[in-house]
Amino acid sequence: MDEYREANRALWNAWTPLNLASKFYDVEAFAAGRARDLDSIARAGPGDVRGKSLLHLQCHFGMDTIRWAKHGAVVTGVDFSEEAIAAGRALAARMGVSAAFVHSDIYELPSKLERRFDVVFTSHGVLNWLPDLERWAQVIAHFLAPGGIFYIVEAHPVLNMFNDRLTEPDLQLLYPYFHGAEPIREEHRGCYTAPDAPITSVEHVWLHKMSDIIGSLARAGLCIESFEEYPFLSWGFFPWMEQGADGWWRLPEHEKLPLGRGSLPLMFSLKATRRPLTS
Repeated sequence: MDEYREANRALWNAWTPLNLASKFYDVEAFAAGRARDLDSIARAGPGDVRGKSLLHLQCHFGMDTIRWAKHGAVVTGVDFSEEAIAAGRALAARMGVSAAFVHSDIYELPSKLERRFDVVFTSHGVLNWLPDLERWAQVIAHFLAPGGIFYIVEAHPVLNMFNDRLTEPDLQLLYPYFHGAEPIREEHRGCYTAPDAPITSVEHVWLHKMSDIIGSLARAGLCIESFEEYPFLSWGFFPWMEQGADGWWRLPEHEKLPLGRGSLPLMFSLKATRRPLTS
């Protein structure tokens, strides 16, 4: 798995400058204070974070890390891409926001960071880059203070079964839900924020069942407090999805989608806590 993870790290290093320059992230608007805040579901999950310590896993170049800091959290962002971490530090400094950034593979983080956090947070496009959810959950439990909250908002595993490269509305099954431990290798031109960029992107991603996600957290000793599923998503997974005035992306009404826009779970959120110490 180290070979695949290293290839993915190099890929995200190559993607970082493309993402920084993209309309998808619109860093200039963000730095000027004109960008959207955290989405409503992510924002509500951890509750009031003022004065609380927050660990943001797989933070990329830290836009949401900075958003949490602006909501009053004492934030540490973590990512395995050194290019992304350098960009996050530069962006926070440019905006005058206090946020710490740590360059680390998520599985190696316990050897690089020695503290506990009130909140551990991760969101949107993170799980498919992780080969081992058991170790992921153990890392989360390691860093949560007693009584602390873990919160995730993420694409639903069912969504990952479908072909996201089709340009016309159609739900074409591409992968089985019960996929197994081996990664999927996908090769394509460009980057998700710059499809015409002159690079060839090779991704190694893992498909996880919902039971893998919930079960790994429970086996790590966390208590599942809430679990929700939604018929919308924070980005256009399919090129033909429609974005509403509320910012969420949904399936369109179309003859090839006879079950309608609310027919599939597209996103989920989960809140878990670490039991407080008892005397």
